[in-house]
Amino acid sequence: MTTARQVYRAHPTQAEIDDVLAQRLTAALGTLNDDGSIHLTYLLFLYEEGRFLFETSSGTRKARNLAARGTASVIVQGRAATGRSLMVEAEGDARLIHVPEAHDANHRLRAKYIRPDALAAVDDAWGPIDDVTIELTPRRWRSWTGTVLRDATETSTGRDYEALWQDD
Repeated sequence: MTTARQVYRAHPTQAEIDDVLAQRLTAALGTLNDDGSIHLTYLLFLYEEGRFLFETSSGTRKARNLAARGTASVIVQGRAATGRSLMVEAEGDARLIHVPEAHDANHRLRAKYIRPDALAAVDDAWGPIDDVTIELTPRRWRSWTGTVLRDATETSTGRDYEALWQDD
């Protein structure tokens, strides 16, 4: 029988984490509101040189929250090339990068997601709106893989894990 300790102590390898962070996924970014509640938003991201980059407008709540309280958390869920499903969470210090440096950072971030032949046009459309880059430098990491729970579920049900989920 699989135990909760086995399930929640199952961690991905660094290579699996790096693989997921390089993919074209969205991240959930959490910032702290004035009243102590958490503001969550999904964003495109770039992970480079040990930091997360997110583009946004200086007028957004997340940007205002970071200007007032320079801390944030991020979580990314994905599947590594090994086939293992995993979640990667980081929390740390965050700051706003302003233009002109923000334009370069946002361009690199968009290049991860946007087709090369459309990138310049997207830069032209988004550049005036997304005038800052959020830089999150992790102080603490957490990661988890659902492989142990997935395997236990398949053993218990005798069925492929993906076949268990309703699709309507």
